[in-house]
Amino acid sequence: MRAASRSRSRVWLGPLAFAAVFAIAFAVSWLIPPDQSPDEHSHLARAYMISQGHWLLDSPPGHNSGGMADSGFTSFLEAHWGIAMDAKVRLSDELQGRIAALRWGQPEKFYIIPGTGYYVPLIYAPHALGLWLGQALNLGIAHSYQLVRSLCLLSCLGLLAWAFRLLRPPVIASALLLLPMTLFQMLSPTLDGVTTCLAVLALSIFCRRLLGKEDLPGAYVWILAVSVALLASSRAQLLPLLGFSFYLAWSRRSKRDFVAGLAALLVSAGWTAYALTHTVDLRMRRAQSTGELLRHYAAHPDAFFKIVFDSLADHDLGTGYARSFIGVLGWLDTLLPEWSYQALWIGLGLCAAASLLAARPPAVFARATLAVAALAGAGLVFLAMLVTWTIHPATVVNGVQGRYFIVPAIILAYAIGAAVTPRGPRWPGWLVLCATAGVSFYAFIVALVARYH
Repeated sequence: MRAASRSRSRVWLGPLAFAAVFAIAFAVSWLIPPDQSPDEHSHLARAYMISQGHWLLDSPPGHNSGGMADSGFTSFLEAHWGIAMDAKVRLSDELQGRIAALRWGQPEKFYIIPGTGYYVPLIYAPHALGLWLGQALNLGIAHSYQLVRSLCLLSCLGLLAWAFRLLRPPVIASALLLLPMTLFQMLSPTLDGVTTCLAVLALSIFCRRLLGKEDLPGAYVWILAVSVALLASSRAQLLPLLGFSFYLAWSRRSKRDFVAGLAALLVSAGWTAYALTHTVDLRMRRAQSTGELLRHYAAHPDAFFKIVFDSLADHDLGTGYARSFIGVLGWLDTLLPEWSYQALWIGLGLCAAASLLAARPPAVFARATLAVAALAGAGLVFLAMLVTWTIHPATVVNGVQGRYFIVPAIILAYAIGAAVTPRGPRWPGWLVLCATAGVSFYAFIVALVARYH
């Protein structure tokens, strides 16, 4: 009887823990006003268009790409720009009243969102579903926004729970997921949270199939392929993940993995080619097109590496990368407490050491493959911003933010620490993780309250 009672307790423990984490995270998300994550308004406008069945953007002659959006919804987004642009601004009672009164069904207008044209529409599924439900249930726009936020958060936590059930993550990977920057993006209805958590799922499937004693069901071949196809079609720095299925095909002599990997590659390449040729982005006026710059740096790789080296060596840029990796919140204007940056870097170093000590030694080539994918992803961050957001000829790369390196860092974390059965006791890793998480949460809450309240 006691054994049966303990078994029933374990069955309920997971769902209860999930519900508790979701409730706490959603409560914390109310500290963040709408439209406070970079380009959040553009992502939500794209999601609205998808919810209306318009999966692709329009490009009127001589104009940036965009689409038709409910003017009440765009008014809701624009009403929060004052907070984003000026740290001294707070929402007045009058403005909050007008925002709460906004309803769906206003005349549509053309809304310019060229930066979202490169992302495959399916990655916006939780955002579009939330907006569609908000309209179907006749909710106000403000309540529809909170519905979108809750569905995005639920998607993130669901993907992480799935990934952690497949493979216990390295301590350093968990620490990266608990950084203030990662938390801020997970609590904001943009793409970063969903793509980060989807990448963790892909990594868990890949490592589990390589290192696990028992193979996963055959469906996971296609789950991995779909995941990496979505990621590669939404984040240029995650293109190396397309190699996962091909590596498994080689290591396991699996034709099914090869076919799945080939399908993912073709889908990603097809979407990327379409997006590059059909998206019109006139925000950065340049004499050369993206394709021309790609050909230039392909012919002169030494010039590319020199620009990257000079960017990393630049003191101001390097400091910006390091800080925005840990957390520069809002529209890159909300710093954490000064002491927390060094403390969190030390915490990450200790978590990395604990992960390395606990990891199993086999599968050296697989770990090297992950490390190469991580480094290639970091390089693609610089290449993407160099050919899209930097005037040519360039001496440094413009537009790079530290948060772009979080997923490559998680890939590297799995390279050094992925294991099904760890060596030695777990408590040192848990100890440094809990300490790092405590510092992260404290700095995160302090920064939000100081900035927005």
